[in-house]
Amino acid sequence: MIYHYEFALSSFVVLILLCILSLRREYLPIRRNRFFRALLGMEGLTLIFDIVSSEMDAHYPQFSSGALYLANMLFFLGFIWRTYLDFSYIESLMRERGVIALFPRWLVDLPAILSTLVLLSAPLTGLIFSIDAQGYHSGPLYRIIYANAYFYLLLMITLSIIGLRRFSWTRIEQFSLVGAWLVLCVGYVVRMYASPYLVMDSFYMLGILIQYFAFQNPDIFLDRRTGALSHATAVPYLQELNDRGPFFAFAIGINDYMESCSLYGERQMTKGLRAITRYLKAVFPDCQVIYAAMGRFVLLSTKETPFTKVHEEVNARMQAPWVDKHAHLYLTASYAMFQGQLKRRKDIELFFDYTATALHRAEEQHDVIVMEQSLFDQARMNARVRLAVDRAIETNAVEIYFQPLYGTQQHRIIGAEVLARLHDEELGFIRPDIFITVAERSGSITQLGEQVFEKACLFLAEYPLRELGLERLNLNLSPIQCRDSHMAEHLCCIAQRHKVPIHSFRFEITESALSYEQRLQQNMDMLIAQGAVISLDDFGTGYSNLMRVLKFPFEDVKLDMTFVRAYFDQTNKLLPAIIEGFQSFGVQITAEGIENKQMAETLTRLGCRILQGFYFAKPLPMDEFLHYLKTTKPKVGSYTD
Repeated sequence: MIYHYEFALSSFVVLILLCILSLRREYLPIRRNRFFRALLGMEGLTLIFDIVSSEMDAHYPQFSSGALYLANMLFFLGFIWRTYLDFSYIESLMRERGVIALFPRWLVDLPAILSTLVLLSAPLTGLIFSIDAQGYHSGPLYRIIYANAYFYLLLMITLSIIGLRRFSWTRIEQFSLVGAWLVLCVGYVVRMYASPYLVMDSFYMLGILIQYFAFQNPDIFLDRRTGALSHATAVPYLQELNDRGPFFAFAIGINDYMESCSLYGERQMTKGLRAITRYLKAVFPDCQVIYAAMGRFVLLSTKETPFTKVHEEVNARMQAPWVDKHAHLYLTASYAMFQGQLKRRKDIELFFDYTATALHRAEEQHDVIVMEQSLFDQARMNARVRLAVDRAIETNAVEIYFQPLYGTQQHRIIGAEVLARLHDEELGFIRPDIFITVAERSGSITQLGEQVFEKACLFLAEYPLRELGLERLNLNLSPIQCRDSHMAEHLCCIAQRHKVPIHSFRFEITESALSYEQRLQQNMDMLIAQGAVISLDDFGTGYSNLMRVLKFPFEDVKLDMTFVRAYFDQTNKLLPAIIEGFQSFGVQITAEGIENKQMAETLTRLGCRILQGFYFAKPLPMDEFLHYLKTTKPKVGSYTD
């Protein structure tokens, strides 16, 4: 028989390239990756001995029967176990998504073991194949090799269908799960009826490539910003660590992370995070370095770790600057640690939320925190809040409240700040500082912010500003929203859809958003060109100074309530100088946290143009706000600037 090797040889080249790509990058020692590497090895064995055995069988007089038996058995062994490993790989993917055990282990292993035993008996029984003076011959049980492959292919298809229905997948992942076994089905049919053409290996390589790009590309496991392992892809590793027994975790969180980003800039902070990653990998080679977002790193290990020594080592390094070619970054950190075994799968999925909660507490208390039950309870609550936020966004259930703004020159209410409020059926009323922080961490703050803005537009479409006697509505923009270069475009589209002019709004941006200077400037320019006003919110809580703020086209600066109260508590006398400094550059001042008439009159005398606080009104739902505008005429005094 004449064999055609063209397809097999090209598949071999692809296999070598894939092995280079897979083996040269950082390796996460989890079940899925071990099976994939074993699958690559088994595919290599099958491919090589498919060519070798076919060539030897075609020229059998030149070889001994022992050599022919060995070459053919190695090919068939690869053929049998290749499909077994492929199924095991798919099974490990399903385990990562959730608990799924449809097939008893003995049922999974038995066909491959029996097929192997029958194959190894071939020199004595000839059941699979035999070698004689006329060369290679298929045996009476030759089809058992294909039956074995079809069995695992059927299990793979069944498991994939169940997994697709039970768990959440991206479109690429869905395509990979279905596409891989469709390719194999076609390949096995071709193999049976066109055996002289060694194309089965090409079909298998195509299936492996599909799986690689969807699930095994090393870039999937890495956080691109830092080069450390991504916390999302590290969850399977943590799960396997926990299954083996107690594990050890040491968490490091950069203090005042958002303020540091604002101080140094996004580009320099990225370089600093990469430097920290390189340091942790070099000093702790036995640990997996995970980047858990927002300046948080986690070291994971199964080896007993002397936490005191780790803390001393890392803390000593944090005292020195992180040096880059063009900058020195001075950063401080907080620390948390965990040693033990998690009892519930949900705890594993939320472990990095637990570390975030622990690091936040460590930063507040200036102490190393040992992660214990109360922290887990708090993190679970944050997870429930995250689900509540997602539900509210999906069902359009985010509410808007209005807190009046008093104009000191007009001596009346001239506007209102639109504030998001959330009432969940399960959790009841959720404080804004809680659900907004959770939304920022989960990435849903943009959708939440756009929903609030759309409801503000609907309000103005029904109650125009002129009829209400107001000048503008103030609306907060999250620093996360400001990172989106299309933010202003989206807001303008929403306003246009509801036929509300964008100049009806004053958008408030916090100091931490200033770190995204280029994108922020782009968004501000577009909003200002449409007539909107931009205000800096919560001035006095971050590291920005007057000159840095003046780089941006802010028409108004809102002083944070803690900064205002510090002046009246006699703990900070800078307030008049700050107000005067901004006014000298034509920037108006808004003061929040006004609690009594004395504060209102004093701040009016100091030159604040807008006042906000409970002295005038707490945040009100729409009906109460409309009633307030009709019935309430707050008085401050006759002071003007």
